[in-house]
Amino acid sequence: MIVKGLHVLAEIHDCDEKLLKDLNQIESLVKDAAGENGLAVEDSIFHQFNQDGISGVVISPQANLSIHTWTEGRRVVVDMVTSREDYDPLSSCESLVGKFNASHMTASSRAIEIDIGSAALAV
Repeated sequence: MIVKGLHVLAEIHDCDEKLLKDLNQIESLVKDAAGENGLAVEDSIFHQFNQDGISGVVISPQANLSIHTWTEGRRVVVDMVTSREDYDPLSSCESLVGKFNASHMTASSRAIEIDIGSAALAV
């Protein structure tokens, strides 16, 4: 079976530096952005590194969203893959621009096809 979806890679620029150091706040903002734009958030995991960078993953039946922050560059990178053609992952990324008090976002998006047929399920 072929599932059609979208892949987005976005870079959010000039984010609030203090916010980029707040693990709990970042997890909340990212989960909110996903939920506000129609994703059912099933789980998430976020980790803060010693030098203030934070990485996280939000897991949904419709998509996977990963994020990494660079405090020193005041940037956030978002990588999102959906398994639904009717969901626009750019909407979640655009939502994060405001949530991170950022100046702008650059992004690339492309349609993808994922073969989840019997060969893909073989262990």
